[in-house]
Amino acid sequence: MPRAWDDYREKVGEFIRAGKFADGTKVSPRKLPPPEKTREVLNETFRICEEREFRLVLVEDLGDFKVFIQVPGEKSECDFFVWYARFSNGEIEEYKVPSHDELAKWFTELKKQSEIVEEFLINSIIRLIRDRMSVEEILDRYFRGLEEGLKKEVLKFLLTLKWISVQEDTNYPPPKKMGSKYTLALYALLEAGFSLRDIRRIVRF
Repeated sequence: MPRAWDDYREKVGEFIRAGKFADGTKVSPRKLPPPEKTREVLNETFRICEEREFRLVLVEDLGDFKVFIQVPGEKSECDFFVWYARFSNGEIEEYKVPSHDELAKWFTELKKQSEIVEEFLINSIIRLIRDRMSVEEILDRYFRGLEEGLKKEVLKFLLTLKWISVQEDTNYPPPKKMGSKYTLALYALLEAGFSLRDIRRIVRF
């Protein structure tokens, strides 16, 4: 079944390769905004509600891994898509809109790589989404002694999850809706041993 973002895939790839994107890394919020103010903050920063023509904004840059937001989205008047792109020798190796299922599998695979990651990755997600702690603070708190390559993979995962959480708070703004609490619930249930199939019966994503 075609996904909404498939309509933009070719254009997004073209814009990334040509560097036709705005660099928003200097103004990108380091911590998740308060859930009830996310739309306001993102509109002030990137005008996601007011300027709905196609555009791509770089929000996280790790060199060989970048996170972009792309306007427009489809679920609300302020929605956007979150894309990540992996690079090898300066060329795009992969770029996609990560689904919740894919992020859940990434979470599971990371936990297999180290006892430290297995123990503290769920704590990191709670700090990121519930406590609005920055990813840099989280890495310093939980993963300071982790091997650098694995630490970078954790960083990539958390930065991607951060923007998925921002997107959820934009589309389903609290207090009337649950926003990023849906995302947090997914990982809490995974940590408790629920399968993705079971979780879909409990949480809408």
